[in-house]
Amino acid sequence: MLRVLAECPDAASAAALSPRLLAAAAAWKPAEPSPPERYARMPELVEFTLLLSPPTPETFDAVVASVPRGWTHGGDADDRSSVWNRESGATLLAPEVRWAELLRHRAVHEAG
Repeated sequence: MLRVLAECPDAASAAALSPRLLAAAAAWKPAEPSPPERYARMPELVEFTLLLSPPTPETFDAVVASVPRGWTHGGDADDRSSVWNRESGATLLAPEVRWAELLRHRAVHEAG
């Protein structure tokens, strides 16, 4: 799962960003993002959640490799988590994206 917070001044700009995020993430076969919602702690930002496919370690690593700067990594082999903060000269998916969180929980994704 990739959770993205982006600068969107109004509903129209959030609606326009959604298909651009999908196109930029096409290599990771994202599902249609959840409807954009204002982020309560920072109302100037809008939250989008993309479910990426396949939910494998390789997909996780490809997202991280797509932007070599700005990541902070945490978790372990079972629960991987990486947070991206925008830096000068680095863009993740679209220039409006300020912050992102990439999550993968092995028990959920490898069950069955």
